[in-house]
Amino acid sequence: MDLEFGVFDWVDVARGHSTAQTYDERIAVAKRADRGRFERYHIAEHHGATLGLAASPGLFAAAIARETERIRLAPMTFIVPLYEPLRLAEEIAMIDNLSHGRLELGIGKGSSPIEARMFGHSPEQMQERYDAFLPRVLEALESGVYRSDAGEEFPLTIRPLQRSFTTWYPTSNPESIQRAAVNGENTIFGFAFRSPGLDVIRERRDIYFEARATVDSAEKHPRFGVLRHVFVAEDEGEAWQKAEAAFVDHYDNFTWLWRQHGVDQPPLPDLRRLVADHLFFVGSVDSVIEQVVSVVEATSVNYLAGAFSWGSLHVDDALTSIDLFDTEVIPQSLARLGG
Repeated sequence: MDLEFGVFDWVDVARGHSTAQTYDERIAVAKRADRGRFERYHIAEHHGATLGLAASPGLFAAAIARETERIRLAPMTFIVPLYEPLRLAEEIAMIDNLSHGRLELGIGKGSSPIEARMFGHSPEQMQERYDAFLPRVLEALESGVYRSDAGEEFPLTIRPLQRSFTTWYPTSNPESIQRAAVNGENTIFGFAFRSPGLDVIRERRDIYFEARATVDSAEKHPRFGVLRHVFVAEDEGEAWQKAEAAFVDHYDNFTWLWRQHGVDQPPLPDLRRLVADHLFFVGSVDSVIEQVVSVVEATSVNYLAGAFSWGSLHVDDALTSIDLFDTEVIPQSLARLGG
C-alpha cells in the first residue's frame, strides 16, 4: 500500500499557555514525529487569528529543522501574495540549508479575505499577486538568478540545496484539483471537519491522478491526501472525554477571526457526528484503526495528514496520541490495507 502519513499543525492558541510555551510543546510533537513513521510536518500560515500562531511558517520550520533529523518540512502554505518574491526565495533557500535539504513547498494564495485585508489586498489582488510572484520565486530557486519587475537579473548568494522542490497546493475547491495536478503539485483536499464527503474525495482523487499522469514521469510519486484531526488514547472513554473538551477551544480558535469581524459561524459541531462521518479520528487504538482504514478504502488517497495538537489538548496527551498512532495505528492500518 503506497500510503504515507504526515503531521499537520495550525499552532493554534492553547488557553492559559504563553505563546513561548505553545511553541515549545508543538516542537516537542514535531520531535516525536521525527522519530516515527511520519514523512512530513506541515505548518499553517495565518495572521491575526487565534487559529494560527505561526504567522511565519518558514521561521517555525527553521526552528523545527534544528531539532529534527529526518522528517521533511512542508509549510502549508506559504501565502505567496503576502511576500516580496526575492525575500521569499531567499528565505526558502535558507530553510533548505538549515534543514539539510528537507524542505518542501506548500504554496497558496490564501483562504481568508479578512487576513488579506490586513495587508491591504482584495481577493482579486491576492490571485493576481500569486500568479505574478510564484513563477519568479520558483525560477530564482532553480536558476540561482532573480529577475526583477524591470527585467534586471540578480544572482542569489544563498542557493538552496535542492534545485527542484516538491510542491503542495492544498485546497477545499474541487475545481482546483485538476489544475494542481497539471501543475505537478501534490495536494491535500479539504481541511478537517470542513472536508468534503468521502464520495467527493474519491471522485476528485480519480480526476487528480488522471491529470497528473499526463505530466509526470514514472519515477515520481504524486500525493493526494486528506487532513484529519486525531486523538488516540488507551481507553475509548478517556479519548472521547479529552477530545470533546479540547475541541470546544479549537473550534473557538477556528472561528474566532470571522466572529471578530461580524461573520456568523455555525454552532459547535457534534464531535461524535464528525467521527461517524469520517471527518475526525477519535478513540482507542482499535477504533482509530477502523476509522483510518474506512477513509482510505473509500477514497483511495495515498496520503493522510494528522493534526495531533489542537485546542486545549495537554501536550502529554498529544504525545501519547501521536505515539499510539505511530506504533500501533499506522502499522496495523497498513497491514489491513494490504501493505
